[in-house]
Amino acid sequence: MLAALVAAGLAVEALPGARFGRQPRIRAVRAKADAFVSSADTTANFGRIPDLRVDAAPMVRTYLRFDVNVKSGNVRHVSILLWSRKRSRVGYQVRLVEDSWRETQITYRNAPAPSAESVASGPLRAHAWKPVDVTSLAEQVSGGDDSISLALTTTSTKSVDLASRETGLHGPRLIVERGGDAGGQPTTSTGDEPTGPG
Repeated sequence: MLAALVAAGLAVEALPGARFGRQPRIRAVRAKADAFVSSADTTANFGRIPDLRVDAAPMVRTYLRFDVNVKSGNVRHVSILLWSRKRSRVGYQVRLVEDSWRETQITYRNAPAPSAESVASGPLRAHAWKPVDVTSLAEQVSGGDDSISLALTTTSTKSVDLASRETGLHGPRLIVERGGDAGGQPTTSTGDEPTGPG
């Protein structure tokens, strides 16, 4: 897992909420599905391309799903980690999605509605990772769910461009920090380290 964070250009201490005093277990989970939908073409599916887009006009939303239970195992913090292709002063808002969707079938017409509550990313730098603490959204996920779905929206009319999972190393990650014993350095899971594009 530490290798995954290094590949992502972030140290453990850079993650929102990371703590060293309680030896957290940190896992980086790659997106199982991602796609964007556009009001400019309400029946088109954009689930298999290397781009994720977010825009206010025309309305474009991005959807992401991570197959991980964020309710079990004493979860302390959950952050989404996305690679921005270009600079944005506004950034995006992360929202929870409760209804199911499929990467190769989702369109603007059938996309589930995201939650009203959101977490703002803040400004984005070009060609850089951006961690956003989404713990407050993860806390609303049903206890029996083994996955979490999120949607990205924006108030900006200048498109936000992000890397999709099809890019491999730059694909979206969900960073899950679970509690541990007191003392020591953070331990990490290596089960989800990126192995290259694919």
